[in-house]
Amino acid sequence: MLLRKGRLNEVHFIDQRMVKKIGVVREEIRPARLEIEAWALSVAHKSGLNVPQVFDYYRDLDGREVLVLERIHGMPFSLGSLKGETVCMRDVGEQMKLLRNVSCGYGWVDPPSFVGRYRTWKSFLVSYTDFYGKRLLENGIFERDTLRDLLEAIERCPFSLEQPYLVHRDLKPGNLVKDDSGKIWIIDWENAMLGDPLYDIAIFGVREGHGAPWQNLVCGYEIDPPSPKYLLYEVVCLIGIIDFYTEYKLRYLKGQRQLFQLIRNLQNLS
Repeated sequence: MLLRKGRLNEVHFIDQRMVKKIGVVREEIRPARLEIEAWALSVAHKSGLNVPQVFDYYRDLDGREVLVLERIHGMPFSLGSLKGETVCMRDVGEQMKLLRNVSCGYGWVDPPSFVGRYRTWKSFLVSYTDFYGKRLLENGIFERDTLRDLLEAIERCPFSLEQPYLVHRDLKPGNLVKDDSGKIWIIDWENAMLGDPLYDIAIFGVREGHGAPWQNLVCGYEIDPPSPKYLLYEVVCLIGIIDFYTEYKLRYLKGQRQLFQLIRNLQNLS
């Protein structure tokens, strides 16, 4: 049996048909990550997306979450070298835009009701930015005035979101698989939440830039990324990403420089 170890999970490749994902870290804010992933996969499958089938979910004798999934055979995307993979990002966007109005509420999803914890999208963004921004303050990554200005910018920004979408929150080449028939699969939904689909585009943008892959993703979603809301989303995404790297004592200087530049760009738009 093959084993792949991550910082939060272990993935055991049981056979050609199944994999077992075991949560080895229980987070305080998201203590049921894999249960939410099981729900998100079920919703995505019913909505017509290409996602792994869920065979089972349970907690083992040590209290760890265990998720048994369909094994998807194929290769992760390599956007820098394969033009075809760049074009396939449109397919990803076309799949993700189907996930509208799948539940109610915004932000983190609470089992067993599987609704968002926040009444509005803005209230989630303020809470998220304040919590993780203060952790970056404690680590000396940016100044208190910067966090204050960012929270004020979120409060001022109009978020005309009529209904919540299921947001993947971890769109990246490693979570996109193309099988031998050319079918595009979207995997690893443990970070899913309810919110604005533009947030997923922002996550992809801060990681992969705004070249042809990003542009094809935007075309698939059929969304016109507005400013300054889109810039705000990229800043909020980076705060979460940098906090994760800091939590696990990994250097992420490129991300910090990127964050400072985005904040300056946002200030210039004000």
